[in-house]
Parts: sequence; C-alpha cells; structure tokens
Amino acid sequence: MITAQGMLDTLTDHGHALVTGVPCSYFAGPLRLLDRGVGPRYIPAVNEGSAIAIAAGAQLGAELPVVLAQNSGFGNMINPLTSLVLPYRVPMTVMVSMRGWPTASAGEPQHHWMGRTVPGWLDSLDVSHWMLTADGPSLSDLLGRARPVLDDGQPAFILVAKGAIADDAPAPEAPSDARPTRDEVVTALLAEVGDAHVLSTTGYLSRSLFNHGDRARNFYMQGSMGHVSGIALGAALARPESRFVVLDGDGAVLMHMGVMATVGANAPSNLTHVVFDNGVYDSTGGQRTGCSHTDFASAAIACGYRDARTVETIDALRGALRSALAASGPIAIVVRGAAGGTAGERASNNLPVAEIGARFRDSLAVAAHQPGGRVPA
Repeated sequence: MITAQGMLDTLTDHGHALVTGVPCSYFAGPLRLLDRGVGPRYIPAVNEGSAIAIAAGAQLGAELPVVLAQNSGFGNMINPLTSLVLPYRVPMTVMVSMRGWPTASAGEPQHHWMGRTVPGWLDSLDVSHWMLTADGPSLSDLLGRARPVLDDGQPAFILVAKGAIADDAPAPEAPSDARPTRDEVVTALLAEVGDAHVLSTTGYLSRSLFNHGDRARNFYMQGSMGHVSGIALGAALARPESRFVVLDGDGAVLMHMGVMATVGANAPSNLTHVVFDNGVYDSTGGQRTGCSHTDFASAAIACGYRDARTVETIDALRGALRSALAASGPIAIVVRGAAGGTAGERASNNLPVAEIGARFRDSLAVAAHQPGGRVPA
C-alpha cells in the first residue's frame, strides 16, 4: 500500500506535472492533498472523457499528464481514447480504480460488469495496462514499466485495486455553513411533492431520499452519473398525466450538462428539476467539483427551461417547489447547499435495484389510470 503523499511524490518523481479526472473514493487521500495544492497541478474534470481531452492538451503542451477515474466511467473515455489519443499518438498515464473487482458487493450491482470487463476492453484496443494492488508491484515500478509505452506515443493504464492507496490524508475542517443540508433539502422536498414521482441522482442524495421517505414513486439511481434528468425526461414525455421531480447534484449535472438543452427543447410541462449545489462530490470524499462559478439557473434558462430560480433557505425552497408544481415546466430550482453530512444507508442494501425499477414502473401504470387528466400545458 502506498500513502497518499507517497503517490503524489511518486508521480512527481516520474515527471508527471498535471493530474486531472473525476473523483473516486479509492483516490480520496491523494485527492484531498491535490485539492490543497499539494503535488502536481490538479484540474477537476466534469467527466472522464473531458479528463482525457484535458490530459491530451497538456501533453501536446509538453506536460506529462495523469488521469484519475473509476472504472464505472470507463465508457465515457472510449470516444476520446479511440478517436484522439490512439490515432494522434498522445501518450498519457491513466489510473483507473477497479470498483467491483474481483467481485461486486451485493449493494452495488452497478459495478458488476465494469469490475470484470475493463482489462479485456484494453486488451482489445492493444492498450498496455498493469494492476496496482496493496501487496503487488509498487506504483514506482509500474510507472517505470509504463515509460517505454509513453515514449512510443501510447497511453498506459494502471488499474487500481481497493486498498492499494491509503486514505491517510487528513480531512479539512468543515467550514461553518448555514446553508441547507442534504437531509434538510430532501425532507422539504418530500413535504411538498405530493403524489409526484421523484427520481434521484446517484450517491448520497438517493440515500437520503430512501432513508427519509421511501415509496414506490421514488426511483433511486445508482451509477449512470449525470443521466437522471435524461431518465426523467423520457418518463415525463411517456406519462404526461403525471408530475416528475428530479433530485440532482451539481457534480452530476456537470457530468452531462448537455441534457439540459434536450429538456429545454422538448419542454415537458410536467417536469421540475431540483439541483442541490454544494460544490463538492460528497460520496467520494468531498472533493471540489471545480466549477464554483457555474450558474445552473441561468444555464437552465439558456437551455429553454420555462423558469429557473436559485434559493438558499428551506423556506425559499418549499415556496419555489409549491410554485413549480403548480406551474407549467420544465422549471429548475437550484439549492445552494452545505457540503458534508452523514451518508445514510443505500436503498440497494434493502431493495434489489431491479425491484426499485419495477415498482416505479408499476406506480406509473397505476397513476395513468387514476382520474385527474393531464398536467396543464
């Protein structure tokens, strides 16, 4: 096992001047240090494909980059990897955490497939890769093996097993913050949504929704980060007689922000999009998103939402929800919230994810046959 500081020192010793990527808890210790300015220059990316592009640009500018990502986002890398990195011969080191390897836990079935397929995919692309484990070859040794590959103009992947990198960097002191917490936002939302169907993004927001108000009309998304608003759009267009509320996070919205334009273009009148903006990825260790200047409400309006507003108190949130649910959407409500808070239990520790999907589907079928008609346009 290598320490968090040891990992950054090793990267620096091997000439890596820039780190970019999307957080994973396997890298929580090094990421805390990078956030504080320790080690190579750090650029948080909105998704794994963007991280590959940022790294490619850095390498073209004569800096040797490292990309950090988890294997659940490997699919986001495929296009820039095969369309940019390989044909243009842009070398870079990519460190990918192996969630679900060698087997996925019962509560995280979304990691089952990616936990076993990444090495085979890399083999099919003729991309060199090695495994970093707690008791295997050192990171320095693997970076040494990767050097001839980089010198040949090719990418090199280091697949990181759980526990290979210590989470030993001290967490920063939590700042005093009077903004709403995640649990307070979820509790307020549940008090206002009535019989609306609620879809929550992956991570702690889904855990909070499950623990504070589990019901068949809730869809808890695990994995597929950034796609919950797309799921809600499809459901809202398929079931115009029902109301839908999306409970999203700032990091998740950033990952696939273009879907907001699709929501605006299709203008579902029965959709309300709530974005909890606390500036960090809480479920992977509280790393900053790197997009503190992003104005999600203005972005929603620019994408064609009929209305959007930003709130900073629970009273303002409840009022905004009441107005939105009585009006024609799509409407965005951005909640400036506080980072941190307890995680709570995963829904999938109590319900198989297939059952979560099935009961949500059944609740929509029941709603379709209830009196009340369509949501006003």
